Amino acid sequence: MAMKKVIVTTSWDDGHQLDQRLAQLLQDAGLKGTFYISPDNREFAKRDLLNSQQVSDLSSAFEIGAHTLTHPRLPRVSLVDARREIAGSKVALEEITGKEITTFCYPGGAYTADHVEMVKDAGYRYARTVGRYAFAVHNPYEAPTTLHAYKHWSDLADTARFARFRPLKFARYLQWDELAKAMFDHTAQVGGVYHLWGHSWEIDQHGDWERLADVFSYIADRPEVSYATNGDLA
Repeated sequence: MAMKKVIVTTSWDDGHQLDQRLAQLLQDAGLKGTFYISPDNREFAKRDLLNSQQVSDLSSAFEIGAHTLTHPRLPRVSLVDARREIAGSKVALEEITGKEITTFCYPGGAYTADHVEMVKDAGYRYARTVGRYAFAVHNPYEAPTTLHAYKHWSDLADTARFARFRPLKFARYLQWDELAKAMFDHTAQVGGVYHLWGHSWEIDQHGDWERLADVFSYIADRPEVSYATNGDLA
């Protein structure tokens, strides 16, 4: 019987200084990752963002993806500004890294069909959303994920379905790290793409570094698994 193909990928958003700590955890576990960088992210003070040299250094070991220039919710800005944010971030990051930038992430997961076309026009080959509980990528320009490393109360119905409405499993899966391991086990059993993502600043905010390291250890170094960047999925 043929083995199920299992792919593990991870991605991390925003370009915060704490991405350096997260990158070290990934390296320690031998995992690949895509870091979606917004060079002038207005949601953080400039000192809290990776500088150009740090982004360049990060690109030596990990894939760098674009996340717009300033991190607006694209539907809230004009189409002209949206195109500038989408295409401009590619140009800026290619200048910083000296490498082609082929992946993009919609800030806050907010986008319309117009923005998908802009992403294609800019030359990206993959664009990530914030959709969760997915184990496959059918459209690389609206690529979903499996799990956000964060406790989402809005996901209770999806969590219950994943637990097959078994109370003890459901209670355990309320902890995102336990859910992350269970989702990995599910992917290993049935095949597909396991995509874990998050924000380094959010991990820090919730004191979840040990949880994250534990999940990395759990999903890493499996001979039957292919480890990929987001760009590899395209």
